[in-house]
Amino acid sequence: MTVTVRSAQDGDWDAAARAYTDALPHDPVSGSELRKRDEEQRDWGYRSGTLVACNPEDEVIGTASYFQDPGAYHPRRFTLELAVAPQAQGQGAGTALWEALDTCLREADAESVRVLAREDHSVAPVFLARRSFVGDKRYFTSALDVTTFDEAPYRMLESRLAQQGVRVRSLSDLRAAGIPDLPTRLHALMSDVRSDVPRAEPATPLSFQVFEEAVLGDPGLLPDAYLVAEHGEALIGQTALFRSEASTDLLTGLTGVTRDWRGRGVATALKIAAIRAARIMGATLIRTDNASDNAPMLAINDRLGFVRDPASVSYMLRY
Repeated sequence: MTVTVRSAQDGDWDAAARAYTDALPHDPVSGSELRKRDEEQRDWGYRSGTLVACNPEDEVIGTASYFQDPGAYHPRRFTLELAVAPQAQGQGAGTALWEALDTCLREADAESVRVLAREDHSVAPVFLARRSFVGDKRYFTSALDVTTFDEAPYRMLESRLAQQGVRVRSLSDLRAAGIPDLPTRLHALMSDVRSDVPRAEPATPLSFQVFEEAVLGDPGLLPDAYLVAEHGEALIGQTALFRSEASTDLLTGLTGVTRDWRGRGVATALKIAAIRAARIMGATLIRTDNASDNAPMLAINDRLGFVRDPASVSYMLRY
């Protein structure tokens, strides 16, 4: 099959998202979400691009993107995504997309590039190995059925924390209470708790602009399930749930607790509150992902009943 690769155009986003989601149903995305990421990268001054592969009828059969992680930023390090619709796999679209991506990355003077691939995927691990990608860090995506979750065993934990003066409030509650400088304080909290989260690349400071636009401004953020743990006037922990337009499942953002409060049940209490919020919203499933060396958070998720999918591997190519 003759495959044409070009930059994504205004009318391509939905078709690109369908091809990506059909190929990777565990990681669904909508066209507007793809377009939003592309626009944000340009607004923040990062180098990025989205390509589509088309068949002779000019139908989008695959997509690939390269972009930079604002939370682990390096001017010459990139993240990429690549997917070909199942019905078009094995016909050269993936190779054509990679060759075009490789050209873009070399023009951007890339030092390295990373891509995630499920270890049980029928094509991706071999495809990447043939192109000199090397797998290193592993991640687990896990899911919890909130309709069957029993929160009774955790009521004593919540009571004990309440006696210590810890309470959990949602972003909706905090906004209604008129907390002064709330976005600034939430940004400071996230900046604090994310610094120790295991990741494939070293964490870099998340600018207030990125926090406002990519977190608080995310259309998928659920204000009733963006939860903050407080002790007096101090913010000591957070978790958040998001909803993609492409799925009814809820997705977990960053869960973290300040160092002085770790190991005291705050993260578990935040998770319980998030499960409760998800149930109130009528959700069925919560998904989360964690690095394989994030033992404390994996242990919490396991105790709560999250069931792990096969691991995803972060593959890196050095230029």
